[in-house]
Amino acid sequence: MISSTKYIYITNSIFIALFLTKLLNVILERIDLIMFLFWLLPLIIFYVFVNKFLIRAYQWLCFLLIIYFLFSSLRVFGTTPFWLDVLELLLLISLFINIMFGPKVINNMQ
Repeated sequence: MISSTKYIYITNSIFIALFLTKLLNVILERIDLIMFLFWLLPLIIFYVFVNKFLIRAYQWLCFLLIIYFLFSSLRVFGTTPFWLDVLELLLLISLFINIMFGPKVINNMQ
């Protein structure tokens, strides 16, 4: 089983990589700043609660990540994929799998 400190490090790394990937889309002018903030707000809210180790936040974040996965997969598989879209899709999948194991790690911490 993975240690809690390693789990926290992996979770924070994936979140930050996902934020930076989307920010790079803004810098490359692929999306507007307003759309970026609209995309970022729910993740920031859940990021705070995930770091407080609330199991219900982990469960709800999985549902939210499915919606993000849907939009990302439409960009990757619906049109000509851009490398940032593929990277975002891979990060979302990684974050979803990581967040699914969060409650188990939290229960082992207690």
